[in-house]
Amino acid sequence: MLEARQLGLSLAGQQRINNISFHAHCGELTVIVGPNGAGKSSLLKLLSGQYSPTQGQVLLAGQVLAGQNAAMLARQRAVLEQELMTPENWTSHDLIATGAYHAPHLSAQASRQAIQLSNTQAFANQAVSTLSGGERQRVHLARALCQLFASSATERYLLLDEPSSALDFAVADQLMAQIARLSRDHQIGTIAVIHDLNLAMRHADRILLMKQGEAVGFGLCRDIMQKASLEAVYGLELLELNSPDQQTRAFVPARTRHC
Repeated sequence: MLEARQLGLSLAGQQRINNISFHAHCGELTVIVGPNGAGKSSLLKLLSGQYSPTQGQVLLAGQVLAGQNAAMLARQRAVLEQELMTPENWTSHDLIATGAYHAPHLSAQASRQAIQLSNTQAFANQAVSTLSGGERQRVHLARALCQLFASSATERYLLLDEPSSALDFAVADQLMAQIARLSRDHQIGTIAVIHDLNLAMRHADRILLMKQGEAVGFGLCRDIMQKASLEAVYGLELLELNSPDQQTRAFVPARTRHC
């Protein structure tokens, strides 16, 4: 389990995160949602070990995150940042294989598995710079998967910061469906920051709802993604749309401008 206990973070004299507690399990997709400035990316940096909390603790597989060295962290969690940088002329395969930097003897095996499961075979030998936004996103996801597949750790976690932000809704939906499936099938605990509420509802197992650096709610998707709670957090009136069979919901702003 990846657990946050009363986490707090102060940067440049500002309180970014305040007393947040929640947990993520292997085999599940946990999505963090909230308006701009809610502290979602800052929280993800605390969970990855990039930031050190000024209050509370992060526990990874029962061990305090702050006490683990870089090699141990590399075996237990992989991070996909918002800004995806790639050296010029690198192929997809080159980039994916770097995920096994902590276990180079397993690079070939782990990269093959990651390429297959991320469906990047068709452009594995193509320069990353020539790929579409959706293809690049899948390549970087494969790199993170390669890192985890090269690990023998009993618990593995994938941390994603807005993996669908630059994608159209169809590609974003496909990517999140793939991430949810990989989490279940390979018992990887995935935590993703997502802006799109409807995308989160379609694919998340659990939701952490944030506002102004605090946790407003945490739990199963159906319990947290309620109209009244979302209206209070986002400060606007929403319409809740339901499919005829009541199996699918979506939220849209109540007042929209017609084309």
